[in-house]
Amino acid sequence: MVMLRDRAEETLSATTQALGTVQQSLQQAMAQHQQLQSYQCEYQQSLRQGMTGEGMSVAHLINHQAFIVSLGQVVKQHESQIDRCEQAVDRAKRRWVDDKQRLNAFDTLLERRQGVQALQEIRREQKLMDECAQRVSQRRVRP
Repeated sequence: MVMLRDRAEETLSATTQALGTVQQSLQQAMAQHQQLQSYQCEYQQSLRQGMTGEGMSVAHLINHQAFIVSLGQVVKQHESQIDRCEQAVDRAKRRWVDDKQRLNAFDTLLERRQGVQALQEIRREQKLMDECAQRVSQRRVRP
């Protein structure tokens, strides 16, 4: 039973590390996504300023718009990456909860087992003491 509990603890430890890894991946993906969105906004703002201010050539305007469109596609692709990371985090959390429950079950079983063993030991000691007391009282009765 102790071996099974130790194995459950090792599994929980590995699951905890895996959960940390996928959570870190999600945070990195979200940070990159935010950077891409910020970059996209900067280019859109640059395009507006170029069109309203000093003006820009048609070729430059087309290149700028094409870059913004491709940047928008990258942002969308990154959103699907974030979705995949969120799903991985959810799966890892479910595994962690399952592994934690399994470990708790083994802990509970071991505690019950130890309680039963302690009670048996107490009863055994009480029986020995009763037997000793009975022998002592029998010796006193016999002259």
